[in-house]
Amino acid sequence: MKYLAITLCLFISQLGFAQDDVFDLLEVKQNKEYAYATFKATQLVNSATNETPGAGVLQYIIAHRFGSFGEDYLYNFLGLDNAQIRMQLDYGITDRLNIGIGRSSVFKVVDSFVKFRTLRQSSGPSPMPISLTLLSSVNYRGARYTDGVDHLASDRLSYHHQAIFTRKWNSKLSTLFSPSLVHWNLVPAVEDPNSTYNATLGARYKLTKRMALTGEYSLIGNKSYSDGSVFTVPFGVGIDIETGGHVFQFHLSNTRAMSTPYWLSRNSYSALNGGLFLGFNISRVFTLRD
Repeated sequence: MKYLAITLCLFISQLGFAQDDVFDLLEVKQNKEYAYATFKATQLVNSATNETPGAGVLQYIIAHRFGSFGEDYLYNFLGLDNAQIRMQLDYGITDRLNIGIGRSSVFKVVDSFVKFRTLRQSSGPSPMPISLTLLSSVNYRGARYTDGVDHLASDRLSYHHQAIFTRKWNSKLSTLFSPSLVHWNLVPAVEDPNSTYNATLGARYKLTKRMALTGEYSLIGNKSYSDGSVFTVPFGVGIDIETGGHVFQFHLSNTRAMSTPYWLSRNSYSALNGGLFLGFNISRVFTLRD
């Protein structure tokens, strides 16, 4: 009887070890994988994407908007004579935190911004279906006012705060949804809103290994001011071309300004009246530290 009990104990223990071995074989270990290159550039057309340059990477962007089709287009050398320019320099403090400055010739606006990748789309354990990036900027108008009023420095300031939701659906298609708030310290009259709410829809579709089709369309919360100013919905379509450390973005849009508060919530150009602009963005990155 004693030997039978010992034999049963040994048999049961072996069954337990065998069961553990079976579970080990059935267990599939998964690693967390993050979505990579949802968008190739930090801008889509005018709107910001979820991308940042990366830790220790300095990025330089130069952007042009030529004259509109309605401004004696051929006489002005396909709009080149009326071109506007913006330059931007930004730096990746970490892979998720980005700061930068820019200067636009439209209203001589100087801006600074901070951008943080809060959530990253991932698969595997505890998957995240989307990416979320937060962006805030302050903008200073340097152009002189022509209303004869001695303006305070604070009158020249505007602010932009944005949440950028993105998703990479597959190797070709990525989409973007960006609700935002624009605040102006100075508006024409007390009945005009200082703050406006807006939302941008955007997408990128990869055509080839180095070329992609892009587009964006923004919904705006305020379409006029009491002084008679009328604002239109901004949109743009373009082509991204990747060449090594450069990304060339050629596009057609109904906006001339390149500082976000101005193109997003105070765009006065209508495509129906010839208010279309050819333009491009060129970005170049420099790795300053490993």
